[in-house]
Amino acid sequence: MRANKVFFIPFIIFLSVFSMVLAPLNKAGAAGGSVPYSFFLEHPYTSTGVRGNLELVSVDGGGTLVMNQLRADLNLSEHIFGIYAKFPFSGVTDGVFENGDYEFGNIGVGTKYALLSSASSALTLGFEVLFPTTGNNSGALGARSYFRDFAYFVNDAYTFVPYGVFAIGGDVLAFQANLDFDIMTNAEDANESPFSTGGDSVELIIKYGAAASVTPRFNLPFSTSFLLELLLASSTSFDQNVTGAYVTPGIRLGGIKYSFGAGVQIPFGSDEISDFANVDFLMDFLIRFGG
Repeated sequence: MRANKVFFIPFIIFLSVFSMVLAPLNKAGAAGGSVPYSFFLEHPYTSTGVRGNLELVSVDGGGTLVMNQLRADLNLSEHIFGIYAKFPFSGVTDGVFENGDYEFGNIGVGTKYALLSSASSALTLGFEVLFPTTGNNSGALGARSYFRDFAYFVNDAYTFVPYGVFAIGGDVLAFQANLDFDIMTNAEDANESPFSTGGDSVELIIKYGAAASVTPRFNLPFSTSFLLELLLASSTSFDQNVTGAYVTPGIRLGGIKYSFGAGVQIPFGSDEISDFANVDFLMDFLIRFGG
């Protein structure tokens, strides 16, 4: 019964994405439209909308790690100030985890503000808090083994995440760079992961990455962007320090109202991560309301 739950929510998300992507796409024109949405880096601008994704990670030794995140954003001022909430999920199928499981992660609530903003560039600062809503079953263990979203699946931990984003974009080329600090408190249960943290109450993971994109001028009623994204996550306080690196090439079909993305993520870095996961197939869908 629990194994069936692993596929239920991803299947619903897939059906929603598949049906919506068939709808007409409008050409991007909102603030920040010159910087396409990356897959895992926070965007410099804010827009009112919702976003969902589906990831299927092939696990070495058999089985699949299934990850989802649902997100809601509210634009409060001219696309430069807003608030948002994240609802992550993680599941595993039978294989190296023996039994299927699906786990709700730690809810994230955040805000961000573009200190500097122009038609082509932005410097944004943000702050996010993760509240302890996850469990400690194999679904959470699978997400922690992949390491990229470690703080979202640590049982009983409160995490504080200050971050910054710099982005610059034009008609064809765009670039963004991100830096954030996952400061976990009450994190003793993190030591139950595949990594030895030392069982301390406070742990720190630094995440940094960049994304480059090309948006050719095709004669289409929507924009088509090709992206290459690199994300790294490094522990600084674990007894057994870990660095995960994730390169993601992909494509995004964008518009004012709808944006659909698909790509492949290749993990490397510390042996524990590369020995756990082979490749991550992913897609997401974004719906924005208003201009």
